[in-house]
Amino acid sequence: MEQKIRSQHIHGYFDGLSAYLNKNDTQPGEERLVLSPFLGTGVISRLKIRQGIEVIVSDMTLEEDWDQVIHEDRVFEINYCFSGRTDCLFKGNRFSTGIHSGNVYSVEDSEIRLFRRSKERYRGLEIRMTPEQVLRYFEGDEACVKGWLKDQAGRISPLMNSLPLQRAMHEMLCSPYHGSLKKLHMESKIMEIILLVLEKYTMGNDQFPDSWMKKQDIEKLYAARQIIAGRLENPLSLKELARAAELNEFKLKKGFKELFGMTVFAYVRDQRLEKGAYLMQAEQMNVGEAAAAVGYSNPSNFSAAFHKKYGCKPIQYVKSKKP
Repeated sequence: MEQKIRSQHIHGYFDGLSAYLNKNDTQPGEERLVLSPFLGTGVISRLKIRQGIEVIVSDMTLEEDWDQVIHEDRVFEINYCFSGRTDCLFKGNRFSTGIHSGNVYSVEDSEIRLFRRSKERYRGLEIRMTPEQVLRYFEGDEACVKGWLKDQAGRISPLMNSLPLQRAMHEMLCSPYHGSLKKLHMESKIMEIILLVLEKYTMGNDQFPDSWMKKQDIEKLYAARQIIAGRLENPLSLKELARAAELNEFKLKKGFKELFGMTVFAYVRDQRLEKGAYLMQAEQMNVGEAAAAVGYSNPSNFSAAFHKKYGCKPIQYVKSKKP
């Protein structure tokens, strides 16, 4: 099925979809588009946080492939895929997103082509904003973000996936709130996600005026943090991590603590517990499974460390997060 949508404002994409799908507004404050049996099963919903900011959530299984041609007037978007796959064609370049991956882009007067396959469940989330709304979150300190938006214009960049990003996206997808409280919860998560996405680009030597670190050192320390995130169950030694990030051990140890506020060891431990909490909450693992998945051979040690960080036992934490 081919769809042609001209989005002349930030909310135009969802409005354009309504020409192809049935509208069914059963949730207060949310708009829902329901697939007909001919197209497949599932729902695409939109929550307008306010003018210029919206969140679109898709959960559908298609009967036939979708080929969407979308002309965007002006939009900043962060999208994330929980399951399924989307292929994107933009200015002759092809991008793909699969489970636990996504993109960020800022485009103006541009055409984007999306392909989604039939017979597989697609679940995704899109945060759509005007660039002006992004800048409002950085009021008084807009220069660095303006520079990033300018550099990003007309480009699609893959998200640097991380556990905090996965958790924030999952909490948006499974928000337990309704009405105005849901809008408030969603916007708090949007602000968290924008911080995670832009953190690397807004941190520089001007944030550390008395630091010995150079811009290249900061970039390599962010790379080290990303390496850690990908090997939580089997972390590298300091020596191995320094070599992988192209830093000497002194710069790694001193710079990591100065930039991120904790030692490498403390960060590994903290992220293991964060991932364990995420796996129990989002993947419904039990304590033993989550402990093993993040590299704890003894569940009791995991539970003790978890209690020290969160102030409660793992099972109590999971119960407190249920709607």
